[in-house]
Amino acid sequence: MSSGEVVQQSKTLMDRPARLQVDPESIAEDDKPPQTGNAFNIWYLKWSGGESSSKRNQIKSKFKVNIKQDTGYTRAKLSSPICLFFARGCCYRGKKCPYFHRIPLDVDSFLPTQDCFGRDKTAEYRDDMDGVGSFNKINRTLYIGGLHMKDNMENKIIKNFQPFGDIEKVRVLYNKSCAFVTFRLESTAQFVKEAMADQSLDNGNEVLYIRWSNEDPNPHAQRQEKRRLEEIAINTVKNLLESVQDSENKKRKVEIQVEEPEDEEAESENVHEIKQIEASIPVNHGITFNTTSLETLSKLRAKQIEKETKNAVANAIGGYSSDDDDDDA
Repeated sequence: MSSGEVVQQSKTLMDRPARLQVDPESIAEDDKPPQTGNAFNIWYLKWSGGESSSKRNQIKSKFKVNIKQDTGYTRAKLSSPICLFFARGCCYRGKKCPYFHRIPLDVDSFLPTQDCFGRDKTAEYRDDMDGVGSFNKINRTLYIGGLHMKDNMENKIIKNFQPFGDIEKVRVLYNKSCAFVTFRLESTAQFVKEAMADQSLDNGNEVLYIRWSNEDPNPHAQRQEKRRLEEIAINTVKNLLESVQDSENKKRKVEIQVEEPEDEEAESENVHEIKQIEASIPVNHGITFNTTSLETLSKLRAKQIEKETKNAVANAIGGYSSDDDDDDA
């Protein structure tokens, strides 16, 4: 199944209620991380006020999200973020949760200063590249450490990470037991960072260590990223211009539709009058026509020719011309 099909499947799964991932009554006290501080923060699932949180946690998580089983509708509103505990596989609210229980999608419009979970970003990254991330840089690449290297590690990483969204690139450093995974959406990287932290690949024995990636020092990679950002900017401007042009075209079409019936009616009356005068003129050759009738007919014909000429010119330049001086004839 391709990553695009996975996203479509996620939309389909939203037709059912979100599954209760964890029964709060069944959580034992020893399921909490070992105490290393004075207070336990349920939002970040860690202790504060004690040992530095930059120290790596070697304990494998007892919870893991299953996108196919856990995705479903909740009480979330259109502007609601995604549930952090859903990503970690331990939300105890299910369909009653006020946040979305699904993976990030293209249609999402998260604030640039927040991640997909609604948490505020910081100006700079933490020293250990952990945390929510920086609002000064769009980062779609994650550093994956703690891997037990085997053959075809790239395929194994894709198999475990692709259910969360589109993957653009996977780079494995076998000599350092780590990898770099780049996603198409930044919000997907944010989700995966929480969903796969302290997890393993294919229920193995490793404990994954996931952090934000520093900028790739490879000049080729930097040029690619620069071109990608330029393309995004160009497409954004192009879409805005097309939107403005469409709006102007619709406005012009409405104006034409409003004016056109009046002009058609006036034109119809004008042609009808010409035909009446022509019908009143004798067709026998050699008869002298009434002077008044000929003058009136000449004026009306000149007026009709002038109207047709103006309309032809107006249509050629994309506008519409209507005569306001018809009463002067």
